[in-house]
Amino acid sequence: MPADSSDTSTITKRSASGKTPVQSVPSTDPTLSPQQSNHLSDAGNQSNDHYKSRLSPFRYKLRSLLLPIIRSETKVLHKLQTSLRHPLLDYYFAWTANLASHTFYVLMLPPPIWFGASKLSRDLVYVLGLGIYFSGALKDYFCLPRPRSPPLHRITMSSYTTQEYGFPSSHSANATAVSLILLSKLIEIKSALSTSKLYVLLFALFVYYVSLIFGRLYCGMHGVLDIAIGSLIGVACFSFRYFYGTQWDLMLFDNFLNDWITPVLIIGFYLLLIHIHSEPIDDCPCFDDSVSFIGVLLGLDLSHYVAFKSKYFVNRNAFQDPLLINFEYSELGWVKTALRFVLGVTLVVIWKAVSKPIIFTILPPIYKFIGVSLPRRNFIPTAETEKSTRQIRSTSISNDQSKIGDFNNLIKGFTDHSKRDEIGPETEIDYYAILDYNQDKRKRKKSNAAENAEVAAQLESFLQKGNVFKPRYDVETIGRTMVYAGVSTTTVWGFSVFSELFNLN
Repeated sequence: MPADSSDTSTITKRSASGKTPVQSVPSTDPTLSPQQSNHLSDAGNQSNDHYKSRLSPFRYKLRSLLLPIIRSETKVLHKLQTSLRHPLLDYYFAWTANLASHTFYVLMLPPPIWFGASKLSRDLVYVLGLGIYFSGALKDYFCLPRPRSPPLHRITMSSYTTQEYGFPSSHSANATAVSLILLSKLIEIKSALSTSKLYVLLFALFVYYVSLIFGRLYCGMHGVLDIAIGSLIGVACFSFRYFYGTQWDLMLFDNFLNDWITPVLIIGFYLLLIHIHSEPIDDCPCFDDSVSFIGVLLGLDLSHYVAFKSKYFVNRNAFQDPLLINFEYSELGWVKTALRFVLGVTLVVIWKAVSKPIIFTILPPIYKFIGVSLPRRNFIPTAETEKSTRQIRSTSISNDQSKIGDFNNLIKGFTDHSKRDEIGPETEIDYYAILDYNQDKRKRKKSNAAENAEVAAQLESFLQKGNVFKPRYDVETIGRTMVYAGVSTTTVWGFSVFSELFNLN
């Protein structure tokens, strides 16, 4: 039936299960099917009743205590952003935000392993993996929104990031932990550096950290509370690795347990972390990010465990380090050094391209045959779905087209500046924030009804484009873990084998 401008039907916003209506907005197009509105992801911006009815009393109480603080920061952040806005600053802070993105870190973590810095890479993987996990778990636990937009503009190159809850800031956790790790390394080797080099590196590290932290405020992506708690998470992750990292590694690799028991315990530990991760009330990609980094940690620990027990690298480096892949620039020269990097990147890309279709072809029939059921709230477990294995495989691969570790996404993030300034009609979060913001304005003064009608029309137009969040099956959680564990394994063992094969060691 054609749309009629006088139509007053509504679009019903439903929960992820598609069964419980929780909010309605005016619709100007009755042709929009209910299925198109079943999986909206207005993370953190639903009504209080939505969270009160779904969160435990304790979680809801904590959220209710923090939400007024988050909301009260909007006015201050708006003044800050308005007073400082400049095209050059927009460009700078939007661009530098990529330097603390999950994608950037996943792509930048392997090279130190290939170039003689296995311990540094291990430290970075740990602080980043744990930082992403704990910040993501807290995001999903508290279900708190990002600062309101409008009045704030969201200056970002990644719409993916805007889909997450706001509290705490994972960018701040990443930046803090990485900066502290690098600072500790600079202090460790300062005797080998000239004073001028040391100060230049310290200044560069300072600029990196301040740019990322202040940039979150300037870009309207986080408030002060988000950044403060995110930074504390980063400090905690660094402290664990700095003070207890050696003891932790020895406990994993050099213990009294049977050689086969330790790997089982390592796998069980990381699967337990995935199992106890907080369940969000709205659609939020934090869980997927956490699973990806848990997979990276799992693969790295297993790879280094095999290296430690086999002593494969001990006689292949001058330090007799069981985890160190040998690298001597003086022996290789710049050509072979460059080829090592090309080889490593190629192996990781091949693994990701080949592993996904294989893993998501093998897992679904196994789950359906033995009845494995690892459901997440609002998602149908594979063992119970009536969909064919082929349909599950297709959906799983589609849902696993993660922004994490996607080289094309990183390049696009650095080169595509067309969406640097976002306000209002970019994500569902923005749409519902607009509606909420307009309701507050009406409480202070009567608002023109056409304003909300225009917002509703924009929302409907956005809904017709589809939603980036699709139902996740349990095979996707395990499949994603396996893919990213394979990235670490390929980085260590795949690279080691092929670099020797091609005489690049």
